[in-house]
Amino acid sequence: QDQLQSLKTKVIAFYSQCHSCLSDMDTGVREQVHRDLEGWEEMEPAVMPSPSLCSQAFRVLSDLLLVLGPWLSGDGREELAPLVLRPDAELQSQLAAFLMDHVFYPTCSQEELLATEDSESRIEELHRRRVLLAGFCKLIIYGVLELSAASDVFKHYTKFYSDYGDIIKETLNLTRQIDRQEWARTLLLSLQQLMTELLHQEGHNFRMTETFPEIRDLARRFSLFFSLHQLQSRPLLLNIHREGILFAFQKIPSSEPGLPPLNLPFLEVLSEFSPWVLRPDKA
Repeated sequence: QDQLQSLKTKVIAFYSQCHSCLSDMDTGVREQVHRDLEGWEEMEPAVMPSPSLCSQAFRVLSDLLLVLGPWLSGDGREELAPLVLRPDAELQSQLAAFLMDHVFYPTCSQEELLATEDSESRIEELHRRRVLLAGFCKLIIYGVLELSAASDVFKHYTKFYSDYGDIIKETLNLTRQIDRQEWARTLLLSLQQLMTELLHQEGHNFRMTETFPEIRDLARRFSLFFSLHQLQSRPLLLNIHREGILFAFQKIPSSEPGLPPLNLPFLEVLSEFSPWVLRPDKA
């Protein structure tokens, strides 16, 4: 018991140190990162931890949460229950925000990568980001994070397919085996989040932007997961359509009276799943 208590104290202290590296990345710093990804060295060290330190903290947190996950106290290891780490909502939000800042940001194409003189360092940087993404995906696959947290990964499947497509596709396949109903709901949540973000950015004319067809294309890729075993996927597709239609006709407080629901074009996104709906269900 003494050894267990000593280990718990050390784990909590180490966990808190890593957590503080992520929590210091406040909103203002994130905005600066998006404005000038090359300007890290121009920022005063006292403002925030270095990006390499933040990345290390993220990787260590991912490993720590995985090793000391909910499964630790199972199979007759009840005495290890005090060591189990459960990320709170704040940490989950910070982990997802870290992905946006350090993984899901625009990168050069493969052709540009090969053409640059510093292509080796860029390849190393891509590998580093893939490791970060894989660490986050493991937390979802092993049940440390709720399955709905995968929406922060799934919604980037098409846009970053060349960089992370294999990792995201494998995560899609593995999470489907965990809970098919929740998995399908997470796919829909990913599309809804993208739609809401686009609406906030572009206003009610968002359908005319280049991003809207990209959301439809993502829905088309998601729909291919239902192309086989249609009978098994029948309840999943029905729920996706029911919840998707409700979202499309949802009233938004900021919408002008007399206008159609702002989310109405989401029906076009939803239509990408419709070919796999069985004939009796289409009515």
